[in-house]
Amino acid sequence: MKTFGRQTAFILCLILIGMGLGGCTVDDDYGYPGNGATTWQLCDHLWQGYYSWDDGTLVDHQIFFYPDGRGYESLVCNYYGEVWEDYYEFYWHWGNSLQNSIALNYPGGVVLYMDHVYIDFDLFSCLLDGTFVTFRGV
Repeated sequence: MKTFGRQTAFILCLILIGMGLGGCTVDDDYGYPGNGATTWQLCDHLWQGYYSWDDGTLVDHQIFFYPDGRGYESLVCNYYGEVWEDYYEFYWHWGNSLQNSIALNYPGGVVLYMDHVYIDFDLFSCLLDGTFVTFRGV
């Protein structure tokens, strides 16, 4: 009876470890596999950043990355008192093997890049389409 209990506990531990290790892996046909700490950190938060566009529009940007390569974002824009909100879904993948560039693929063939990606705990910064942005994990 002791052996059966130990074997059951061992099998349960192996299952839990397997589930934990396979939780945040991104691998697709057109990008580099994104398994590891960087992908885990990216997928671990809803990211929120505040910045402005060249025309003076203030942007409250929230973005979330799923481990399966999908993502969504919300932009609340304020142009001198005129406020609107846009929602987008996209597919993402690491743009290079160093995992310091992310390609965001939107419907209609639009691709934006997040370059010079830096992730550290609840801080995520990048150059997004020419604008330096810092996001905080929410």
